[in-house]
Amino acid sequence: MEEKKFENQNLNSDLFQDYIDSLPEEEQKAEGETPEVDIGYSGVSDRVEQDLLDYKRKGYGEHTVRNTSRVSEIRRSKSRTKAVGLSILTMGLAMITVGTAVTFITNRTYSEPVYYEPPAVEEYVDPYEEEYNMMSGDLSKPEIFINGKYVSLPLKMSEFMQDEWRIRTSAFSETVDEIGTEPVSFHIESEWGEEIAEVSVVSPTGEPVPVEDALITGLYTDSESYWYELNGGVYVGSSSWTVEDALKSQGIEWTKKGNDEGTRIIVEAPAENEYGYDQYVLRLELEDETVERITMQLSQSQPQGAQE
Repeated sequence: MEEKKFENQNLNSDLFQDYIDSLPEEEQKAEGETPEVDIGYSGVSDRVEQDLLDYKRKGYGEHTVRNTSRVSEIRRSKSRTKAVGLSILTMGLAMITVGTAVTFITNRTYSEPVYYEPPAVEEYVDPYEEEYNMMSGDLSKPEIFINGKYVSLPLKMSEFMQDEWRIRTSAFSETVDEIGTEPVSFHIESEWGEEIAEVSVVSPTGEPVPVEDALITGLYTDSESYWYELNGGVYVGSSSWTVEDALKSQGIEWTKKGNDEGTRIIVEAPAENEYGYDQYVLRLELEDETVERITMQLSQSQPQGAQE
């Protein structure tokens, strides 16, 4: 009888401990706060003992409780592992993002330059070529290329004048509104007051005409500020041998006169035009064997009124 009591007591004690271990932690804490009692056979109520026996019969016990505790520990371990994994994953994604940004910036900074096809270079076209090609190349012709424009005498003032050019009479205070048969000289100036040339104008009909309709029959210049060029490449500043070589190559006769003031090369040739000016004289005044002044002048062999 005593042995059975001892056995029940041990059974009840072990089973009770298993039962306590199987409870959730909160309930275990609550159970632990209860005063200690003698859990011997006589100290365990019939109801508690019945519960313990039912717990035992259902297959629970020390192994089951420990497994249950192990399951709880595994679950907690998995939770910790999952949290750590999420942290590692987050850090990995952040590192990948940073790496991608660094790679992008590096590629933008150190990548090989992109080759672009250079734009096609258009062939240069001289804006004055067309006008210059109108020159005949013959020094016996009353032609001059001036400030990018081809000029052939005789020529109306309105056709000779260019943008921003101005005219004034030889006498600064004199004003002329109409031109008759008597030649009148005008000074052609740039917008800044530089003298470009001096021209001699007359009426093309013999009747008084406005200045813009007057006819230029003579032109004189000693300026190097503008681009003046005669046929044969002769201009203000050319040497005497350049002039003579051009005349020889063109087979033109000329007269050379000299005095203490300098040398003058004169070319006389016939002219043809609708206004009846049939004689042309070109004078090149040289100083120190260099062209200093160009004079171009047309004239008529018969008075204007005698023309048919």
